[in-house]
Amino acid sequence: MGEIIKRMKGERFVGWYLRWVDADGKRKQRASGQPTYAEAKRMLVEIEARVVRGKMGVPERDKATTLSVGELTEQYLREYDSPRIRDLERWVVKQRQILRPVLDEIGALPVVGFDAGQAERLRNKLMRRYAANTARTQLTSISAVFVWATRKRLLASNPFREVKRPNRESRIEFLSGQDARKLLDAADRETSRNRRGGVLAIATRLGLFAGLRAGEIFGLRWRDCDLERGVLTVSKSYKNETKSGKTRNVPMPDELAEALRHWKSVCPPTRENVVCPLSQDKTGTCGWHQTQRRRPELTNVYRAAGLPVPGAPWHCLRHSYASLFVQSGGSIVTLQKLLGHSDIKTTMVYAHLTDAFVISEVKKLRI
Repeated sequence: MGEIIKRMKGERFVGWYLRWVDADGKRKQRASGQPTYAEAKRMLVEIEARVVRGKMGVPERDKATTLSVGELTEQYLREYDSPRIRDLERWVVKQRQILRPVLDEIGALPVVGFDAGQAERLRNKLMRRYAANTARTQLTSISAVFVWATRKRLLASNPFREVKRPNRESRIEFLSGQDARKLLDAADRETSRNRRGGVLAIATRLGLFAGLRAGEIFGLRWRDCDLERGVLTVSKSYKNETKSGKTRNVPMPDELAEALRHWKSVCPPTRENVVCPLSQDKTGTCGWHQTQRRRPELTNVYRAAGLPVPGAPWHCLRHSYASLFVQSGGSIVTLQKLLGHSDIKTTMVYAHLTDAFVISEVKKLRI
């Protein structure tokens, strides 16, 4: 007769383990992966029935017993679908990117026997390496893999279900209109020193007046700038396409259009014809696209303006654009289109509203 062992580690329950003599006469032991004693018992009975029939004890229906976490994840990415996913191929690529650090840690581990303790250790490793929001996203994605596996009856339970995820950090980093003007003045002072300063000045304006991401700023080409109509066509980042993969049109305020007209007359030419080149080689190629993968520093401009340096100096410009747009009377729906967000919930995060603005808006109420 086989037996069921309740495995503990200190006071923490690890799982139900099975012992039996297999068809080859050898004594075997394995984790059942079952959440209750009754289900573990049912599994042991099936194993013993197979042994009586002269077969090896692991039930054939237990499809997950031979899978690793990495293999289960690949099966999930191949088979999962949902009407909420608009572009399935793009979603798979994004999930692979999110899950890569997770699979580097646990991808080779067998699915059966993977328990909450191992899930907690994974969480702790991710939190030591990544920001809380990033670690939370990674844990959510791997948990979705196990949720799917339980629904497909490949697994009995999700070991990540009881694992507490990192709290979401709120990054409230944006500039008021007054501080934005200070930053622009400091960037203009840098212009008088060298041509690189001129690039930073126009790049800062593209962030504050058009809400472009850093990659979009340094990927912007002159053919994307319709100075007559006052519209920017944002179709690529400095590496390839935009983050959303979609092209969007962003109208320019007059101040930005005028700054671009002046900059175009003095901007150093490059083979890629970019608006914000940072270096040139002898062939006239913009070297930043080929050799300089790290975006240029903006911290000195913040310091020169007498402002605290935010954690994400370039992205702070995009947040500031969103906040100032809404506080100037712009709608959230319009802002969503300008920022290129597919979900308006993301846009809401960007629309920082100061207490003073909220109070002034409430005072407009008339009955």
